[in-house]
Amino acid sequence: MSDGRGPVARRIWTSVRGVGFGLRLAWLGACAAGACAGLGCERRASLPASPGDGAAPAGAPAQPGAAPPPASRVERDGLTIAFSLRPLERDRRRGGTDRGAAAVAGARAAPAFADAVAELTITDAETGAPVSGLSPLGWMSRRAGEAEGAADPAAAGPTSVAGGAPDEEACRAKIKRFMAGLLSVRPEVDMNTYLLWTLNQDSTLSVINPQVALGRTKLRSLVSLAGPGVSLALHPDRGSLYVSLQGGRLAVVDTQRGLVRANVPVGEDPGRVAVAPDGRTVWVGNDGDGTVSVVDARSTDVLKTLRVGPGHHEIAFTGGGRAAWITSQQGDSVFVVDGATLEPLGEIAVGEGAVAIAASDASGVVYVANGARGEVVLLDAARRAVAGRVALKPGLGALQFEPRGRFAFALNPAANEVTVIDASTGAVAHALSGFAAPDAVAFTEAFAYVRNRGAAKVSLIDRAALRGPAAPPVVDVTVGQDAPAAAGAGPRTGPGALGAPIAPVPEGNGALIANPADRAFYFYVEGMMAPIGTLSSYGREPRSILIEDRSLREVRPGVYATTVRLGAEGLHDVELLLDRPRIAVCLEATVAPARCAQGGGYGGQPGCGGGAAPGITLEPLFEPGLRLEAGAPATLRFRATAKEAGSALDAKEMEIMIVRFPAGYRWSGAPRPEGDGVFSVAFTPPEPGEYRFLATAPHRGAPLGALPFVPLRVHARGAARAPEGGAR
Repeated sequence: MSDGRGPVARRIWTSVRGVGFGLRLAWLGACAAGACAGLGCERRASLPASPGDGAAPAGAPAQPGAAPPPASRVERDGLTIAFSLRPLERDRRRGGTDRGAAAVAGARAAPAFADAVAELTITDAETGAPVSGLSPLGWMSRRAGEAEGAADPAAAGPTSVAGGAPDEEACRAKIKRFMAGLLSVRPEVDMNTYLLWTLNQDSTLSVINPQVALGRTKLRSLVSLAGPGVSLALHPDRGSLYVSLQGGRLAVVDTQRGLVRANVPVGEDPGRVAVAPDGRTVWVGNDGDGTVSVVDARSTDVLKTLRVGPGHHEIAFTGGGRAAWITSQQGDSVFVVDGATLEPLGEIAVGEGAVAIAASDASGVVYVANGARGEVVLLDAARRAVAGRVALKPGLGALQFEPRGRFAFALNPAANEVTVIDASTGAVAHALSGFAAPDAVAFTEAFAYVRNRGAAKVSLIDRAALRGPAAPPVVDVTVGQDAPAAAGAGPRTGPGALGAPIAPVPEGNGALIANPADRAFYFYVEGMMAPIGTLSSYGREPRSILIEDRSLREVRPGVYATTVRLGAEGLHDVELLLDRPRIAVCLEATVAPARCAQGGGYGGQPGCGGGAAPGITLEPLFEPGLRLEAGAPATLRFRATAKEAGSALDAKEMEIMIVRFPAGYRWSGAPRPEGDGVFSVAFTPPEPGEYRFLATAPHRGAPLGALPFVPLRVHARGAARAPEGGAR
């Protein structure tokens, strides 16, 4: 039985409506207990991995001499299914995290409370050929009866585990409960999640889990930024989020921890931020000083500052990032830069007034929209020359190619039109009217979604009809009560808002749409006449949104992987559900003892995370029992010293974060120097609770987690003081 939605859409359907359990699980329930031919959940022994198992994700370097972790495997319905966990290698010297990193040399199992690569390998049992194109779901749950601190279960043998593996009926029942999204039945690890990141009007990022049941969303965390955000971009490995900030900084956010890892000084009035397709560099257009800052994505060093002309800048890439194309709104040229050497490749005169740029490797072209003149300039990417011009109406704004790279959508909010240009002919294919200030477009497999800033609606354009001579059908879907234009102006530097208010869901058959005027998100599934649910933005105005997909995805033929945060040590059941053919199997995985205690340490205790010793020492100059009150300003002083002789530590090299544990308030910023190696930060805790004081200095070998945190206790304002020497 199928409802036409994929697994991700069905999970959101449950979260926003509180129903859908039967739709998602009918095929499981149809199997009689003990007589389900398609389900096999008997325990599988951990076997040595074959040469093809346990390989690092695509692009990861080989690790000579590294023992691959044991893989658990089973053969079912002509398939060989294997699962393994591998720890992530972290580049602590440069402060980055590499989601595609190889396993730590010599490690046989990923440690508890650490990040790991969960990898599922599916091959044809007879030929060994990889099986591609699947959408597997996966969970991990700690084996029933596993005691905390137990010895390595793998060493005890496949049958001497307390509690034993779930039988077929129990395995099937666990999958049902996990898919129902019940808060009372949660897996240790969920390999099917995705998070909604929103850039708000109040210098914050919201991280929302839209998959929580009971008809409500869950604010997972709130990330405080050092200034109003302008534009954001997600790294291809999903480990870092980059946000340009008013005030001349680029915030680098660790998506796994939900914390700002670094604030990188860039140029004046930064606007558009774009990550190169190969993930090596981040490009920031500095609209106030006519430059573009190129930042190393891993180290966060500014590699080069390019002079590209005055005004707002837009950035596009061709050749998989081999060339970057940069516009200058108040200049008359497009600058082409070598993506590897960062040296100029050429300069193409297009005329003053460029407001948008879009590139298509499939068609070998780059299009530039001149807003005031109402003209799209067609550039030949190979020759780096003007190939033609398409005259439209003045007032052009956004310009974007659909995913196949043939048709470009030029939006005109002034004329309330959308023009579709066919790159194969260089001419207008369709001129569509009836919009209300269209200012943003996003794509799924079937439709182009156009946001109307002047009306509470999104317009869906049928992509399948673009190739025909007749105008494609356009369907308007109401999203909210008020037009997005009714919201505040918000930070922007270009001709229009730099945010993306529409985020297609990973399955490609729907989208989440932000309406800042309503302070809400609307979830739409294709084929419906209206959104199927409303998600709260918790009182903030979402300006830009994107989805971080943390589900299992195919990284190589037949290999599906994702990054997970592990829980406690011990033997875990791995529950897997395949979609083609529909098979439920239960394997197992071992989580090794942690390198330190859960949560790390404080004071002189070691922190959690391993790696090389940090290059600085930090000594709090306040007592751990310091009494803080909610709403009362506080100043925290500390001494920070570089271990390298003769190298004084500058305040600009550090970032201090104060977070409410386990989630909620986030404050980050640079400390104030007070001389003689002493620094201070001032903050006002908003509410009572447990807080943590963390310091980072990435360029000194002290990224987030390398230095121990200091706990803080915040009491209610005016609450009676604890007796001297008593409990905090």
